[in-house]
Amino acid sequence: MRTENETFIEAARRAQLADCAIDVIAESGIGKASMARIAERAGVSVGVISYHFGNKAGLIAAVVDQVAKTAVALMEPRIVAQPSAADGLRTLITSNLEFMRLHPNALRALLEIIRADDGVYAAQGSQAISDVEKVLHWGQASGEFGTFDTRVMATTIRAAIDAVPTLLSRGDDLDLTAYGEELADLFDRATRKEGT
Repeated sequence: MRTENETFIEAARRAQLADCAIDVIAESGIGKASMARIAERAGVSVGVISYHFGNKAGLIAAVVDQVAKTAVALMEPRIVAQPSAADGLRTLITSNLEFMRLHPNALRALLEIIRADDGVYAAQGSQAISDVEKVLHWGQASGEFGTFDTRVMATTIRAAIDAVPTLLSRGDDLDLTAYGEELADLFDRATRKEGT
């Protein structure tokens, strides 16, 4: 029978292995990020990775999940703590870019994974759009935002945020804090109720 402590230890081990995979993918690219290389980085055998994830596809799915959980843990408390939808939207945008600044390896690894197989990220991408849409619904319900199709606006906001990793991967020298504020200003104007 599995004890609670063993479950905690297994979860911690899975997170550690996913972190090692993130670093290897970020440094070497998805093609060169073999299970053997990741196991070497983690100081374990390939069998340990297979035990926890089954195969490389399972490990890649865990990496995507871990990056998403790390991003949500950073952003969600800040967004829900805001007193208004406008502040919530600003925080959603700026905290996305702050995540990129604070977790460059996670960002590079995720970009590698998406380039290799967009299907792995499809569910997370849909969830990210839905999360933006929730803030937009909040703003429309409170009367802060104008009338627009929330799906179109959410997709546009997400596309603007998701363009940043490609700019960074090309070597563009971006001040992510300033860029996030500029994006937030742009979408503040785009969502604002006419006459306000």
